[in-house]
Amino acid sequence: MEIGKLKAQLASTWKELRGQRSRLRLAPDGAEASGELESLLDRAEAELLEPEAAETGGEERLRLLALVSGLHLWNGSLDRSHELAQNLDTAEGSYLHGMMHRMEGDYGNANYWFRVAGGHPDSQRLQAEAVKLAGGGGIADEALVRKLKRGPEWNAALLTDLSAASALTGHASPETQALEELQALELSALLDRLAGIGSR
Repeated sequence: MEIGKLKAQLASTWKELRGQRSRLRLAPDGAEASGELESLLDRAEAELLEPEAAETGGEERLRLLALVSGLHLWNGSLDRSHELAQNLDTAEGSYLHGMMHRMEGDYGNANYWFRVAGGHPDSQRLQAEAVKLAGGGGIADEALVRKLKRGPEWNAALLTDLSAASALTGHASPETQALEELQALELSALLDRLAGIGSR
């Protein structure tokens, strides 16, 4: 399949998926992963890794590989996402690599990859949406709300630190749901960008 058709297929898949949930588990165990989505992503990955695609796909091919990696994250398939992200020498690949490590509980490594990425590509829009979400009462701890509202740009390390604190409670803290909504928002914004579609 040519790169353009593959992009359209992956973008369509993402459009279907993004409306199905508003939360992304802080520590998915893979039990909820869709086998059907996994198969579709496996086929897309195989096509993108073919020698012809590698020779002619350029930056678009790398963007689509990052999209596949991100869709694996959305599906809760951390290992599959990691296999792709660790081999993508792009800002998006590094950011996804950081998200994967956060979701597996390797918080220091996550923050390392967020620094390598240089920030979320839609940092200001994401921050505005996160502040709006935090202000909606989903986070009871006022100190956490103030931390989220600091600065004009999204702070991935802060969400990582808050996720680490939630892990100490077995992800049963009062803020867990709001943190999962923030993580879904963070990944959604990146997947929208990679799929070439507007904000939700």
